Amino acid sequence: MPNAAPAREHGAVQRQPRPQSQAPASNGLIAKLMAKPQVLLPLVIVAGMLGIAFGVQPGGSGGGTPAKASASEPTVAVSPTATPRITTPTAAATKSSPGSAAGQPTTTADVAGVRATPAASPTVAIDLTRETTQCGTLQETPTALSVEQSISGISVRATRAAVYPAEYFKCILMATGGQEANALAASVAKAVRDNGATHAVLIDLWITNAAKDFGQVNLRTASLAAAGAAFSPLATLGGRSEVVVSSGQGRAVTLVITVKNGVGANTGPMTLTLDAPMASGKQVPGKYQLFLPTP
Repeated sequence: MPNAAPAREHGAVQRQPRPQSQAPASNGLIAKLMAKPQVLLPLVIVAGMLGIAFGVQPGGSGGGTPAKASASEPTVAVSPTATPRITTPTAAATKSSPGSAAGQPTTTADVAGVRATPAASPTVAIDLTRETTQCGTLQETPTALSVEQSISGISVRATRAAVYPAEYFKCILMATGGQEANALAASVAKAVRDNGATHAVLIDLWITNAAKDFGQVNLRTASLAAAGAAFSPLATLGGRSEVVVSSGQGRAVTLVITVKNGVGANTGPMTLTLDAPMASGKQVPGKYQLFLPTP
């Protein structure tokens, strides 16, 4: 009996190393995978990719950190370049530099001054609208005329002349109202202020054409001799300053001229001078000279 126990123990020792049956099981799994390449192939590809990834970037998860850092580095590099664009040096210099900040209002003021300069003449018209339109008694000196001269079939005749004090005539225009009357009143006020005009003269002209072709009379170059001086027209009423008259027709135009007379209350006799007309598109030599016996 004592020998039976050792025999059992020996038998037990010899039966324990039998776990060799696991190797055939693992070999059987490999065999099954080999039998199914559609399962084995993806595993091999994944294993190969993991091997390449860990081979190129050793350190496993530590290799991901440099990748993130490299991805963030371009962002850091871009942000410094974008920052100067947001806060441009020009804007910073404008805020910090007193000279440039002072220069901007100066430029604006200069432009405003330049724009305000042409508005000086309309300013006179605006001021005139605030003046009284109670002009008082009539201060008109009319004279009926019949002075005519013809050159190359184109005739110019003065039918009437009226003389007004400049300030009174300006008041009459303001009382009349309207854009044209206000503009003419401003022109009269400017002549009074700049040239010392004392009177305004209105001359009614009747221009006719007895020639076969059309004719043209230029009133822009007209000249009125009065009180020992010559004066240019201020405006034309009822037509343009260059009057075109067809054959057999006539046109009525009023010439407005401001005169400076420091001798008496009236202008005295005047002489109106006009250039010869243009006939058939050609300038005719000579001049119109109409003597106006105004008081």
